[in-house]
Amino acid sequence: MMDVFRQIEEGRLVCPVTLQQLTIDATGTLLKTADGSRSYPLLQGRVPLMLPDPEAFAGYVTASDKMTAEYSSKPERFSLEVLLVKVQKLLVPDYRKRSAVAAVERIFGQQPSDALCLSIGGGPGRSHKVLVNLNVGPFPNVEVVADAHQLPYADNSVDAIFCEAVLEHLSDPFKAVQEMFRVLRPGGELFAATPFLQAYHGYPHHYQNFTLTGHQHLFSSHGFEVSESGVCVGAIYTMFNLTSKFLRYLLPTFLALPLLIVWNLFSLLLRPLDLLLNEHPNAHKLASETYLVARKPLPDLRGNV
Repeated sequence: MMDVFRQIEEGRLVCPVTLQQLTIDATGTLLKTADGSRSYPLLQGRVPLMLPDPEAFAGYVTASDKMTAEYSSKPERFSLEVLLVKVQKLLVPDYRKRSAVAAVERIFGQQPSDALCLSIGGGPGRSHKVLVNLNVGPFPNVEVVADAHQLPYADNSVDAIFCEAVLEHLSDPFKAVQEMFRVLRPGGELFAATPFLQAYHGYPHHYQNFTLTGHQHLFSSHGFEVSESGVCVGAIYTMFNLTSKFLRYLLPTFLALPLLIVWNLFSLLLRPLDLLLNEHPNAHKLASETYLVARKPLPDLRGNV
């Protein structure tokens, strides 16, 4: 994983507004643009806060119990949402399609040691050891705090991109994909996985889901070449996930909690069926999440992309 200071030294991490290169001030606590017009703090001396308006995002990252449960090591509030998220993560895997898992390993497992691989919306876990986690909040294991709509990276400076369960939470996913295309080097690859049949899950907002066709179009319409796509998380997960949301959102807690426990225990028996059903030609029509692998084309002989 390329550390932040090397990204700055190589001119890859830049001002998200002006795209000017950055320098570290004498105190080691601030990043400044070359003309001095903009500056960004280094949290704990190592995590750059690259948000043009940090105060606008401060409430965003604490407004959702679910986001607090998944991203913070010690949630400020305890709730049924927090409990269920943690139990589900421990007991119920999603049995994603083997080709999706293989695509992640192929793209990121073969990168050279000096590659910059960006996980947009990453943290607190790391989907691959080479990934640099970028998120809108300073959560555990986040190396760069920034907005996906305004990436703090120079044109053609990122070698590969990972983006899972993020686009549905963005108010303008088209702008975000445009930014991914801008910062990815020609010939670089991207792995994206995005919900299709999932209930509302705000972080704190949830704007849209994508069919497989819509997912493909989102990237191809911004210049990417989609080389592979399909189901990531399948129909059995869809069935159990949507039923769980129905119980959780529409029934009183005293009734929902025991039913959720029984329903999730039952799901343990059936979830592995997705490993078989994910291969069905109609599986994408009931998928919980779809994925794609996309490539930024190399310039032609005239220098055009």
